[in-house]
Amino acid sequence: MKTGLVLGGGGLIGMAYHAGALKALEDAGVDARSSGAMVGTSAGSIMASYLAAGWSASDFYDYAHGKHPRAVARAEDQRNEIRSVFTPLWTTPAERAARSIGSLFAIVSARGYWRRATRGWVPTDRMRRTFPAGMYSTTETRLRLEEDLPRAWPRDDLFICVADLYTGERVAFGTRGAPEAPLPAAVLASTAIPGVFPPVKIGGRYFVDGGIVSATSLDLAVAAGCTSIICIAPLGYRNEGGLAEPRLWLPMAMRSLFARSLRREVTAARARGIDVLVIRPWAQDLAELGTNSMRHFDRARMVEIAYEGVARLLEQEADNPALEAARVTPAARRSTSG
Repeated sequence: MKTGLVLGGGGLIGMAYHAGALKALEDAGVDARSSGAMVGTSAGSIMASYLAAGWSASDFYDYAHGKHPRAVARAEDQRNEIRSVFTPLWTTPAERAARSIGSLFAIVSARGYWRRATRGWVPTDRMRRTFPAGMYSTTETRLRLEEDLPRAWPRDDLFICVADLYTGERVAFGTRGAPEAPLPAAVLASTAIPGVFPPVKIGGRYFVDGGIVSATSLDLAVAAGCTSIICIAPLGYRNEGGLAEPRLWLPMAMRSLFARSLRREVTAARARGIDVLVIRPWAQDLAELGTNSMRHFDRARMVEIAYEGVARLLEQEADNPALEAARVTPAARRSTSG
């Protein structure tokens, strides 16, 4: 029996949702660190890498509430967090215009349109310097990741999903055949939203957020031989009557593409006899989760919303085979935490 943990994208809001969901799982007897394989995409890559490096669900929960030692040490940084995430890379209108052109290209290219239109032609270094991609700096994020995470991968079954900027193809760092990359660099690339943040150069190639291909990449857990999978998908939703409320129509519509992609991945896994438990927001929660996953928000409040919703879901899914397979005994839980 091998349980996979799949953590999907979702921006800053998604990270808060993951923190609440993982804490609810922990309180239900599931230590996420004991998973047989971890797949992380975008926001999920941050959570997966920290879990692999030893953080627990309680650590994330305490951090969100300002109780974790790292949170206390970074109190001032947290107050300026949104501002530091969106530090402009331009200083003049001309620089902004050049970056806008480069960023538009990055969006088109990462979707695979550039490769199909040019048959694989890659822009020269001079063109990249003239029209650089990315509007906001990732320096603060890079320094934070390098401070918190080891360069060497802490486990062999950790997969971090990115997309090749010039082909639009998904690359999963940690899988056989993928380029070698320091863990902080791989995570930085997985969070490099095309057009928003600069692509990350690794092994002579440029990579961006893997969510452009799939918000979850659940198929990687299938390929890793997992017999059951727990997937946390902040960009999905459970519709328990949400269509009756007009205020929920926009966030539901914006998530519909991700929801369809997730549905296909889950259906394919279940067709192979794999038990899958999908954890995602209830439709009613979308009113507070909103449509802008990178906005400023009350982190503790958002984590509590996720915790309460997931705890309710786990009560309903108490007999789910994937949940049963992921539960660990107290002795095993002490072993993984040690």
